[in-house]
Amino acid sequence: MKKPTGLLLITVFALVYAVGAIAGPTELSRNDAEKLIKGNTAEGTNIWGRKMIWYFDEFGKLKKRDDRGQKGKAAWRLDEKGRLCYQDKHMTEERCERIIPKEGGRYEVRFEAQWKWEKVVPGNPHNL
Repeated sequence: MKKPTGLLLITVFALVYAVGAIAGPTELSRNDAEKLIKGNTAEGTNIWGRKMIWYFDEFGKLKKRDDRGQKGKAAWRLDEKGRLCYQDKHMTEERCERIIPKEGGRYEVRFEAQWKWEKVVPGNPHNL
């Protein structure tokens, strides 16, 4: 009697793929997150299409500006897992979210209605 090895292999590959998909996106490590944002500027949009610029200075201060000219400041840090944590004056407590790499040098951060960083540029080119 022949064993259905082909079907078994297909099933194993499908399970491995499904487990990877269920695990979800991989976030940046703490070192990689620090190299990416410390002293640099993230530019992106939220789910409503509003543009935002976030500058992360080397001392833990975040300065941001949106496409309407509204500015904000906050404290930022990376926790031991590499999640970006921040708290501004409108928040009662600090929030921490993963920085998830996407294709084409883009990143997703789920703060404030899921910001998507289109790019991260060196320094503070917008003088925030």
